[in-house]
Amino acid sequence: MPKVNRKVKVLSGVLLVTVVLGAFSGSVYAEKSISQLEQEKAQLEDEIAELDEELVDILAEIEGLESEISAMEAEIEELGYELQAAKDAEERQYQNMKVRMKYLYEHGNENLLTIFVESGSIGDFINRVEYANAIYEYDRNLLDSYVATQVEIEEMQTELESQKAVLKSEKNSLAAKKSSLNSMIAAKKKQVANFDKQLAAAREAARKKAEEEARRRAAEQASANAAASGQKTGVNPAQRTNVSGAAVVSYAMQFVGNPYVWGGTSLTEGCDCSGFVQQVYKNFGISLGAGRATSASMRTVGQEVSFDCLKAGDIVCYPGHVGIYTGSGTIVEAQSTRAGITANRSVTCRTILAIRRVI
Repeated sequence: MPKVNRKVKVLSGVLLVTVVLGAFSGSVYAEKSISQLEQEKAQLEDEIAELDEELVDILAEIEGLESEISAMEAEIEELGYELQAAKDAEERQYQNMKVRMKYLYEHGNENLLTIFVESGSIGDFINRVEYANAIYEYDRNLLDSYVATQVEIEEMQTELESQKAVLKSEKNSLAAKKSSLNSMIAAKKKQVANFDKQLAAAREAARKKAEEEARRRAAEQASANAAASGQKTGVNPAQRTNVSGAAVVSYAMQFVGNPYVWGGTSLTEGCDCSGFVQQVYKNFGISLGAGRATSASMRTVGQEVSFDCLKAGDIVCYPGHVGIYTGSGTIVEAQSTRAGITANRSVTCRTILAIRRVI
């Protein structure tokens, strides 16, 4: 018999090492995955910083374009005034020329003989002839000026159209750059949001994986302990009530943080471990024995359950203590005077003496 016990102990040790190594590798994998995501997020943040610098340059360029466009609009407006002034001058010159030409045509039959006869002296005659020639010369110059004004107006009109075309091109360029800026900002925000979601999902997956790993480790450890001590496995009695284990756990979790009181039975004012379990099940109309139950008396209530078949709502009995399994590797319990009612300890925090199902 001693040889058999040694073999069992060796087997238990091998199982324990296997469980620990498996849990360690799974934990490292989860952490590595999150670490990779965090590194990628850091790289993305560096890229965002570079984009921000580029956006600053684009904003500066846009500001310069807006200033240039503003100056161009003022110049075009001034050119419009000059164009109108040129047209007004043209009209005045044209009207003046018509008056003079009309006069000359109406008095065009006046000849040198008439001028000579009407002149009081030779000097007066010469003056009259020179005046008539000056009028003709002035009209010719006025006509040349009119033609030049026409050319100037046409040039101004061409310049105006050119300035308008440049303005339109600059505005289109500005609109395109603004659109590009908005697209980059939207894409950056979307990338950050998506990456944060991925990271949060990875962390949640890692948390669940760690919980599953803890449950698996605890189950395998308990199986190893059961094998070493000759405990039963595969004991999984059918449910006898319509109360779900999840409902029991949910109700019990409401009182986490409330005080622990020796001998107490109040879930709000204070209770001990057995009083807590008894009152939780009492809420669902399930009695755990007449009078006040104890951790020892709870080892025989309901139906026996082996550790490998442990489910949420099962009662877990320890030496001098009792709690309710949460289904996620921990128990909800009235832990101690210092800790109060908690739900953060592993189901294997102590040696398990019995597991009972009363639902």
